[in-house]
Amino acid sequence: MQIALADTTYAPQIVSFFKNNLDCNNSGIYSKEFLCPLGIKAAIRRKQMIVGIVDGQVVGAFRFYRKKTTNSISLYQFAINEDYRGQGLLKKMLKTINDLPILALCPFESKFNEYYYKSGWHLQEQDTEFKVWAFNE
Repeated sequence: MQIALADTTYAPQIVSFFKNNLDCNNSGIYSKEFLCPLGIKAAIRRKQMIVGIVDGQVVGAFRFYRKKTTNSISLYQFAINEDYRGQGLLKKMLKTINDLPILALCPFESKFNEYYYKSGWHLQEQDTEFKVWAFNE
């Protein structure tokens, strides 16, 4: 498996990957921007997309932003191909940029908070709208 910054030549495949692997009905999707192909392409151009590739096929991808004001990285969106779930692929991919704490927002009532809890993220803070999960490895 190759894990690297996404190259613009993979943009159509990454857009298709997110379309096939992000369910708009998932309670963890709190912004329609997660589903916007233009946002995905812009993240690739800005070098804010990491991909996992096996035999030329994208099997995992995530979009991130470095926040200078809080000295952290925001995990903005991610997806893992169903065949690769439960194998720690997201953690392997995150470790490629893990020079700062990585934070992820999840709606307070979302069942997806269980994913973060079970996969070893730490609840950093919460309010009535979101839980903020931290990855520090």
